[in-house]
Amino acid sequence: MNKTAPTQRLTRQQVSLAVARLMPQIMRGVQLEFFVTRGVTQSQFLLMASIRAYARCTMSTLARNLHVSLPTVSGIVDRLVRAGFVRRITDEDDRRQVVVELAAKGRRFFQEFEAVIRRRWEEALLPLEPQELQAFYDVITKLREGLQADR
Repeated sequence: MNKTAPTQRLTRQQVSLAVARLMPQIMRGVQLEFFVTRGVTQSQFLLMASIRAYARCTMSTLARNLHVSLPTVSGIVDRLVRAGFVRRITDEDDRRQVVVELAAKGRRFFQEFEAVIRRRWEEALLPLEPQELQAFYDVITKLREGLQADR
């Protein structure tokens, strides 16, 4: 980190662009190796991540969140159910409504994914000094709390 550079007032757009440019470097190598060895496509990953964000959700919620049709979501869910990552449950309040949730295999998938991402972040954070690590931790904790409040 260049500590002699003058401090400039950054905009949210500049910071968000910096984060957007950092993410591919964090994900580098993770996608191909991790997903291919587990037989999970990008579409399946995005769908499972959406399910995980809600814990349980309806097929229509998934379709709306992913901006795809209900038949598209149904096809992806069918494949994930057959692979054991997701399970369908009939809604207790409305038996016509089907909700989906991660199965044990899907939860393990995300635990393993988080471990890989954590290791990548550990590598990325090596150049930071202890006070910078603390400041970064404080910021991401605040962001996470704000995003959880949006649910």
